Amino acid sequence: MPRRLPHLPQRPPRLPESIARAAGFRLIAGVDEAGRGPWAGPVVAAAVVLPHGWGSRRARLPVRIDDSKALTARQRDRAFECILRCAQVGVGLACAEEIDQRNILQATLLAMARAIGDLPIHPELILVDGPAAPHVEIPCWPVIHGDALSYVIACASIVAKVTRDRLMRFYHRLLPHYAFDEHKGYGTSRHCLALTQWGPSLLHRASFRPVALSMPVAPPADLAPLAGQKGR
Repeated sequence: MPRRLPHLPQRPPRLPESIARAAGFRLIAGVDEAGRGPWAGPVVAAAVVLPHGWGSRRARLPVRIDDSKALTARQRDRAFECILRCAQVGVGLACAEEIDQRNILQATLLAMARAIGDLPIHPELILVDGPAAPHVEIPCWPVIHGDALSYVIACASIVAKVTRDRLMRFYHRLLPHYAFDEHKGYGTSRHCLALTQWGPSLLHRASFRPVALSMPVAPPADLAPLAGQKGR
């Protein structure tokens, strides 16, 4: 491992992995998240370490790897299974309560730190999608639009997205009236209607305005003892 971290631009002119390897790093992890914008459910992060040398233009997985948003659900599922077979993977999440307590950015960084801690190996450098990096002891390189520029970050984006989608489908079985299997917690007209009809669940992010607006308004303090009493 190199003794010092070289200057690493947030908008690299070529593949971040190539720059990192030229600087002497061998075990390179990519980290990305899924679920910053939804009204419900956790934010999920994934950390992926490919075998040394993989991710170059000559050594890639036998499936399409791209930013998860650019792939179909079937393509993501195929890539997800291939990544799990060929790479070292860690996953972490921050729940709705942690998002409300910390804010979505800090909760995302917490989920990323947990994903890194879940890796079975210790990487030398972490490539992170976006302008901010989690608070970990391993050197981090934040890369803006990293899921489009870095092969290993794209792998992490796929793992995070598929993991979160499957988790939201599980939550749908517990709370079917919210249709989490359809919108995965994002703000859709059907989700808005469900909030109007049922109010928020424990999976909803109370700090997000659409959810907060659907919550019952507390009575003034001087009327609180009378709240819930029927008129005589």
